Amino acid sequence: MADEGKYTLQRKFEGMGVTMYQGNIETIAQFYKLQSNLELFYQIAIKNIDLRELRDFKVHGDRLEAPQPVRITEIKHETPHATPAHNPKDAELIIFGESSDKIMYNLANCCKPIPGDDVFGFVTTGKGLTIHRTNCPNAAKLMANYGHRIVKTKWAKNKEISFLTGVRIIGIDDVGMVSKITNLISGDLKINIAALTIEATEGVFEGNIKVFVHDKEELDVLVNRLLEVGGIESVERFDTEDLPK
Repeated sequence: MADEGKYTLQRKFEGMGVTMYQGNIETIAQFYKLQSNLELFYQIAIKNIDLRELRDFKVHGDRLEAPQPVRITEIKHETPHATPAHNPKDAELIIFGESSDKIMYNLANCCKPIPGDDVFGFVTTGKGLTIHRTNCPNAAKLMANYGHRIVKTKWAKNKEISFLTGVRIIGIDDVGMVSKITNLISGDLKINIAALTIEATEGVFEGNIKVFVHDKEELDVLVNRLLEVGGIESVERFDTEDLPK
């Protein structure tokens, strides 16, 4: 199995115009944080490593040089999910490290993070930084295969920008249920509703509601208050890529 990985790496090296010598192999192994060349070959063979990052390496004669780690500190954000009433330009939402360098970033569609979520940054070649939740469906793969591109991330406190997320509600179909839900969200909690769809079958309703919230704390309050409404059985966050339109 390791021989297959070694052969694959050799072909990559040939395509880059460098030779398969020990120093270059060790550079690759260290880049992927592996303990030995044999482990590197094995990981390549079972396709845990696809070697796409080699495009970021520099070639000096016959020697490979690994790309330098990206140092990212503090971020400015412009997001299409902000409510029109607020201007997100220059809003500082995420902080890395201690310096004040600022770059642009975007929020991952696969998990739709909002302030207060546990998140990490993933550096994408040519696309800058993408913010994922740590429990994102893609998080484990990204951390295992591209650990060198992971940037420790935390949110700065900011109440000026709203983020689009969703809640899915299941309960007993009853007269006035829609009014109860909308009055709670828009009236009591002053949360903007972007879209609402409710379907009822055999006395049970399922509702999908898009809302704009400022952070996870506000979303948690919304979920808890909805659970207090008579007839509602369950409320869960619904923020995957296929969020109902």
